[in-house]
Amino acid sequence: MKAEREDYWSDLPGLPPDRAVVIGNEHPHLELDIDLVEKLVDQVLEGEQKRVRRLDIILTHAQQLRSLNREWKDADYDTDVLSFSLGHGPMIDGEVYVSLDFAEQHCQDYGATFTQEACRYIVHGVLHLLGYRDSTSKEQKIMRAKEDEYLQRTGVSGI
Repeated sequence: MKAEREDYWSDLPGLPPDRAVVIGNEHPHLELDIDLVEKLVDQVLEGEQKRVRRLDIILTHAQQLRSLNREWKDADYDTDVLSFSLGHGPMIDGEVYVSLDFAEQHCQDYGATFTQEACRYIVHGVLHLLGYRDSTSKEQKIMRAKEDEYLQRTGVSGI
């Protein structure tokens, strides 16, 4: 979370320099198919005609999202996904943190599988980085339609 540092990405050891999208799983026992996540993110970027300088998708646990929510958003509650833009140019620079715990706990509430719910959070987070908002009911409808579109394109809605 070093948005003020232009050299942020170059300071991270062990990350492949030729990969614009990096997906990491920091959850102790839940995981998603990384190939599926890559395909999903690629579909969103292609569909929205956006290019990425650097995008990290971090699959993690509820405690980490709550901690980030407190520290960066001044909000002390659990959440499903957080997006952080780290750049100001025409290309996407950012991080998306996804709570796999939240997906596991809430997927059945929405008639979805764990994978479908977690993938929805990923799409939602990436769409936020692309400028989509969900503060009003109109914005929420647009966001939901975009989520559904990219889940269908990737075949996640049929899992």
